[in-house]
Amino acid sequence: MQKILREPLLHFFLIGAGLFFVFGLVSNERSGDADNQVVVSAGRIKQLENIFTKTWQRPPTAEELKGLIDDFVLEEIYYRQAVAMGIDRDDTVIRRRLRQKFEFLTDDMAAARAPNDDVLAAYLTDNADAFRRDTTYTFEQVYINPDRRDVDVDAYIAEQFTLLRAGKEADGDAGLLPTFFDATPRRAVDGSFGLGFSDNLDLLSPGDWQGPIESGLGLHLIRLESRVEGTLPDLAEIRPVVEREWAYENRLETRQMINEQLLNDYEVVIEWPTEQAANASEVQ
Repeated sequence: MQKILREPLLHFFLIGAGLFFVFGLVSNERSGDADNQVVVSAGRIKQLENIFTKTWQRPPTAEELKGLIDDFVLEEIYYRQAVAMGIDRDDTVIRRRLRQKFEFLTDDMAAARAPNDDVLAAYLTDNADAFRRDTTYTFEQVYINPDRRDVDVDAYIAEQFTLLRAGKEADGDAGLLPTFFDATPRRAVDGSFGLGFSDNLDLLSPGDWQGPIESGLGLHLIRLESRVEGTLPDLAEIRPVVEREWAYENRLETRQMINEQLLNDYEVVIEWPTEQAANASEVQ
Protein backbone atom coordinates (compact mmCIF):
# COMPACT_ATOMS: atom_id res chain seq x y z
CA MET A 1 0.00 0.00 0.00
CA GLN A 2 2.79 2.45 0.91
CA LYS A 3 4.50 1.72 -2.40
CA ILE A 4 1.33 2.63 -4.29
CA LEU A 5 0.96 5.87 -2.34
CA ARG A 6 4.51 6.87 -3.28
CA GLU A 7 3.94 6.40 -7.05
CA PRO A 8 4.47 9.71 -8.95
CA LEU A 9 1.61 8.91 -11.37
CA LEU A 10 -0.81 8.63 -8.47
CA HIS A 11 0.38 11.97 -7.13
CA PHE A 12 -0.10 13.57 -10.53
CA PHE A 13 -3.59 12.08 -10.84
CA LEU A 14 -4.61 13.42 -7.44
CA ILE A 15 -3.17 16.86 -8.19
CA GLY A 16 -4.87 16.93 -11.57
CA ALA A 17 -8.18 15.95 -10.00
CA GLY A 18 -7.79 18.75 -7.46
CA LEU A 19 -7.05 21.31 -10.16
CA PHE A 20 -10.04 20.11 -12.20
CA PHE A 21 -12.26 20.47 -9.15
CA VAL A 22 -11.03 24.01 -8.40
CA PHE A 23 -11.35 25.14 -12.01
CA GLY A 24 -14.82 23.63 -12.14
CA LEU A 25 -15.93 25.62 -9.14
CA VAL A 26 -14.60 28.83 -10.64
CA SER A 27 -16.22 28.17 -14.00
CA ASN A 28 -19.58 27.29 -12.44
CA GLU A 29 -19.51 30.39 -10.26
CA ARG A 30 -18.89 32.67 -13.22
CA SER A 31 -21.24 30.92 -15.65
CA GLY A 32 -24.12 31.49 -13.25
CA ASP A 33 -23.69 35.23 -13.37
CA ALA A 34 -25.15 37.40 -16.05
CA ASP A 35 -22.62 39.56 -17.88
CA ASN A 36 -24.01 42.70 -16.26
CA GLN A 37 -24.49 41.21 -12.79
CA VAL A 38 -21.90 41.43 -10.03
CA VAL A 39 -22.58 39.11 -7.12
CA VAL A 40 -20.74 39.78 -3.86
CA SER A 41 -21.23 36.58 -1.91
CA ALA A 42 -21.24 36.27 1.86
CA GLY A 43 -17.98 34.33 1.59
CA ARG A 44 -16.38 37.19 -0.36
CA ILE A 45 -17.53 39.72 2.23
CA LYS A 46 -16.04 37.57 4.98
CA GLN A 47 -12.77 37.37 3.05
CA LEU A 48 -12.62 41.15 2.67
CA GLU A 49 -13.34 41.56 6.36
CA ASN A 50 -10.62 39.05 7.33
CA ILE A 51 -8.01 40.74 5.13
CA PHE A 52 -8.81 44.12 6.70
CA THR A 53 -8.62 42.64 10.21
CA LYS A 54 -5.22 41.01 9.58
CA THR A 55 -3.86 44.23 8.10
CA TRP A 56 -5.12 46.68 10.70
CA GLN A 57 -5.42 44.35 13.72
CA ARG A 58 -9.10 45.28 14.16
CA PRO A 59 -12.37 44.54 12.36
CA PRO A 60 -13.66 47.15 9.89
CA THR A 61 -16.47 49.48 10.82
CA ALA A 62 -19.72 49.21 8.89
CA GLU A 63 -18.71 52.18 6.76
CA GLU A 64 -15.24 50.73 6.09
CA LEU A 65 -16.72 47.37 5.15
CA LYS A 66 -19.11 49.05 2.70
CA GLY A 67 -16.10 50.84 1.21
CA LEU A 68 -14.30 47.51 0.78
CA ILE A 69 -17.33 46.01 -0.95
CA ASP A 70 -17.76 49.04 -3.22
CA ASP A 71 -14.11 48.86 -4.18
CA PHE A 72 -14.41 45.14 -4.93
CA VAL A 73 -17.46 45.78 -7.15
CA LEU A 74 -15.58 48.43 -9.12
CA GLU A 75 -12.55 46.13 -9.39
CA GLU A 76 -14.77 43.36 -10.80
CA ILE A 77 -16.41 45.71 -13.29
CA TYR A 78 -13.06 47.14 -14.41
CA TYR A 79 -11.75 43.60 -14.80
CA ARG A 80 -14.69 42.51 -16.96
CA GLN A 81 -14.43 45.64 -19.11
CA ALA A 82 -10.70 45.12 -19.57
CA VAL A 83 -11.19 41.49 -20.61
CA ALA A 84 -14.03 42.44 -22.97
CA MET A 85 -11.76 45.03 -24.62
CA GLY A 86 -8.91 42.53 -24.87
CA ILE A 87 -6.59 44.61 -22.69
CA ASP A 88 -5.38 41.43 -20.97
CA ARG A 89 -4.09 39.94 -24.22
CA ASP A 90 -0.38 39.96 -25.05
CA ASP A 91 0.43 41.81 -21.83
CA THR A 92 3.68 40.41 -20.44
CA VAL A 93 2.98 41.49 -16.87
CA ILE A 94 -0.49 39.92 -16.86
CA ARG A 95 0.76 36.72 -18.51
CA ARG A 96 3.51 36.34 -15.91
CA ARG A 97 1.10 37.04 -13.07
CA LEU A 98 -1.37 34.42 -14.33
CA ARG A 99 1.44 31.90 -14.72
CA GLN A 100 2.59 32.71 -11.19
CA LYS A 101 -0.92 32.19 -9.82
CA PHE A 102 -1.22 28.87 -11.63
CA GLU A 103 2.14 27.78 -10.21
CA PHE A 104 1.03 28.83 -6.73
CA LEU A 105 -2.05 26.67 -7.18
CA THR A 106 -0.03 23.61 -8.21
CA ASP A 107 2.45 24.26 -5.41
CA ASP A 108 -0.40 24.28 -2.91
CA MET A 109 -1.55 20.94 -4.27
CA ALA A 110 1.94 19.51 -3.83
CA ALA A 111 2.19 20.95 -0.30
CA ALA A 112 -0.99 19.13 0.67
CA ARG A 113 0.92 15.84 0.56
CA ALA A 114 2.42 15.40 4.03
CA PRO A 115 5.31 12.90 4.22
CA ASN A 116 5.49 10.33 7.00
CA ASP A 117 8.69 9.29 8.76
CA ASP A 118 9.26 6.38 6.36
CA VAL A 119 9.24 8.72 3.37
CA LEU A 120 11.56 11.20 5.09
CA ALA A 121 13.92 8.46 6.29
CA ALA A 122 14.22 7.14 2.73
CA TYR A 123 14.84 10.69 1.44
CA LEU A 124 17.52 11.21 4.09
CA THR A 125 19.27 7.99 3.08
CA ASP A 126 19.09 8.78 -0.65
CA ASN A 127 20.52 12.28 -0.08
CA ALA A 128 22.94 11.51 2.75
CA ASP A 129 25.70 13.79 1.44
CA ALA A 130 23.41 16.82 1.60
CA PHE A 131 22.66 16.26 5.30
CA ARG A 132 25.94 14.83 6.54
CA ARG A 133 27.68 16.94 9.15
CA ASP A 134 31.05 18.27 8.04
CA THR A 135 34.30 16.71 9.15
CA THR A 136 35.98 19.09 11.60
CA TYR A 137 39.70 19.81 12.05
CA THR A 138 41.70 21.17 14.95
CA PHE A 139 45.18 22.22 13.86
CA GLU A 140 47.99 24.78 14.02
CA GLN A 141 49.56 26.32 10.97
CA VAL A 142 52.68 28.33 10.24
CA TYR A 143 52.55 30.42 7.10
CA ILE A 144 55.52 30.52 4.71
CA ASN A 145 55.65 33.08 1.95
CA PRO A 146 56.98 31.18 -1.10
CA ASP A 147 58.13 34.45 -2.70
CA ARG A 148 60.75 35.18 -0.05
CA ARG A 149 63.85 36.36 -1.89
CA ASP A 150 66.23 36.75 1.02
CA VAL A 151 66.61 33.00 1.77
CA ASP A 152 66.44 29.60 0.16
CA VAL A 153 62.79 28.64 0.78
CA ASP A 154 63.46 24.89 1.10
CA ALA A 155 66.25 25.47 3.61
CA TYR A 156 64.10 27.95 5.49
CA ILE A 157 61.25 25.43 5.75
CA ALA A 158 63.66 22.79 7.05
CA GLU A 159 64.83 25.22 9.75
CA GLN A 160 61.25 25.89 10.79
CA PHE A 161 60.53 22.18 11.09
CA THR A 162 63.58 21.78 13.31
CA LEU A 163 62.39 24.56 15.62
CA LEU A 164 58.78 23.33 15.75
CA ARG A 165 59.65 19.71 16.38
CA ALA A 166 61.94 20.79 19.18
CA GLY A 167 59.00 22.55 20.83
CA LYS A 168 60.28 26.00 19.96
CA GLU A 169 58.40 28.82 18.29
CA ALA A 170 58.79 29.21 14.56
CA ASP A 171 59.43 32.57 12.97
CA GLY A 172 57.16 32.14 9.94
CA ASP A 173 55.88 34.97 7.83
CA ALA A 174 52.98 37.19 8.80
CA GLY A 175 49.76 36.04 7.17
CA LEU A 176 46.07 36.88 7.03
CA LEU A 177 44.92 33.68 8.74
CA PRO A 178 45.02 32.74 12.43
CA THR A 179 47.62 30.24 13.55
CA PHE A 180 45.12 27.98 15.36
CA PHE A 181 41.86 26.48 14.09
CA ASP A 182 39.61 24.77 16.63
CA ALA A 183 37.07 22.16 15.46
CA THR A 184 36.68 23.97 12.16
CA PRO A 185 34.28 22.41 9.60
CA ARG A 186 35.61 21.29 6.24
CA ARG A 187 33.74 24.02 4.37
CA ALA A 188 35.20 26.72 6.59
CA VAL A 189 38.72 25.34 6.15
CA ASP A 190 38.36 25.35 2.37
CA GLY A 191 36.81 28.79 2.57
CA SER A 192 39.90 30.11 4.35
CA PHE A 193 42.68 28.25 2.54
CA GLY A 194 41.11 27.41 -0.79
CA LEU A 195 39.02 24.60 -2.23
CA GLY A 196 40.59 21.19 -1.63
CA PHE A 197 42.86 22.22 1.26
CA SER A 198 40.91 19.99 3.64
CA ASP A 199 41.63 17.00 1.38
CA ASN A 200 45.30 17.43 2.26
CA LEU A 201 44.45 17.51 5.96
CA ASP A 202 42.73 14.14 5.51
CA LEU A 203 46.11 12.67 4.55
CA LEU A 204 47.88 13.86 7.71
CA SER A 205 48.32 11.90 10.92
CA PRO A 206 47.58 13.82 14.14
CA GLY A 207 50.54 14.79 16.30
CA ASP A 208 53.63 15.86 14.41
CA TRP A 209 54.34 18.90 12.25
CA GLN A 210 53.98 18.07 8.56
CA GLY A 211 53.90 19.76 5.19
CA PRO A 212 54.33 22.11 3.62
CA ILE A 213 50.81 22.18 2.17
CA GLU A 214 50.16 24.70 -0.57
CA SER A 215 47.12 26.98 -0.55
CA GLY A 216 46.02 29.95 -2.57
CA LEU A 217 47.97 32.13 -0.11
CA GLY A 218 51.26 30.29 0.00
CA LEU A 219 52.76 27.38 1.98
CA HIS A 220 51.70 26.10 5.38
CA LEU A 221 53.36 23.90 7.96
CA ILE A 222 50.62 21.97 9.74
CA ARG A 223 50.30 20.18 13.05
CA LEU A 224 47.00 18.34 13.03
CA GLU A 225 45.70 17.94 16.55
CA SER A 226 42.48 16.05 15.77
CA ARG A 227 40.09 15.22 12.99
CA VAL A 228 36.46 14.28 13.69
CA GLU A 229 34.80 12.57 10.75
CA GLY A 230 31.44 13.87 9.59
CA THR A 231 28.37 11.83 10.51
CA LEU A 232 24.84 11.49 9.19
CA PRO A 233 22.40 12.66 11.90
CA ASP A 234 19.34 10.62 12.80
CA LEU A 235 16.06 11.77 11.27
CA ALA A 236 14.76 12.80 14.70
CA GLU A 237 17.61 15.32 15.05
CA ILE A 238 17.03 17.13 11.77
CA ARG A 239 13.46 16.25 10.81
CA PRO A 240 12.38 19.87 10.05
CA VAL A 241 15.36 20.32 7.72
CA VAL A 242 14.76 17.04 5.91
CA GLU A 243 11.04 17.78 5.60
CA ARG A 244 11.74 21.24 4.19
CA GLU A 245 14.15 19.87 1.56
CA TRP A 246 11.79 17.01 0.70
CA ALA A 247 8.90 19.46 0.26
CA TYR A 248 11.01 21.66 -2.02
CA GLU A 249 12.03 18.73 -4.21
CA ASN A 250 8.48 17.37 -4.23
CA ARG A 251 7.21 20.76 -5.37
CA LEU A 252 9.72 20.83 -8.24
CA GLU A 253 8.86 17.27 -9.29
CA THR A 254 5.15 18.02 -9.19
CA ARG A 255 5.57 21.15 -11.27
CA GLN A 256 7.73 19.23 -13.75
CA MET A 257 5.06 16.52 -14.13
CA ILE A 258 2.37 19.14 -14.71
CA ASN A 259 4.56 20.98 -17.23
CA GLU A 260 5.15 17.77 -19.17
CA GLN A 261 1.45 16.93 -19.19
CA LEU A 262 0.50 20.43 -20.33
CA LEU A 263 3.09 20.35 -23.12
CA ASN A 264 1.70 17.00 -24.29
CA ASP A 265 -1.70 18.65 -24.71
CA TYR A 266 -0.38 21.28 -27.12
CA GLU A 267 1.33 21.30 -30.47
CA VAL A 268 4.20 23.78 -30.22
CA VAL A 269 5.28 25.46 -33.44
CA ILE A 270 8.32 27.74 -33.28
CA GLU A 271 8.74 29.95 -36.33
CA TRP A 272 12.39 30.92 -36.13
CA PRO A 273 13.62 33.93 -38.09
CA THR A 274 15.53 32.84 -41.19
CA GLU A 275 18.90 34.02 -39.88
CA GLN A 276 18.45 31.96 -36.69
CA ALA A 277 16.88 28.83 -38.16
CA ALA A 278 20.20 27.05 -38.79
CA ASN A 279 21.45 27.57 -35.23
CA ALA A 280 18.07 26.62 -33.78
CA SER A 281 18.09 23.25 -35.53
CA GLU A 282 21.39 22.39 -33.84
CA VAL A 283 20.02 22.86 -30.32
CA GLN A 284 16.65 21.16 -30.82
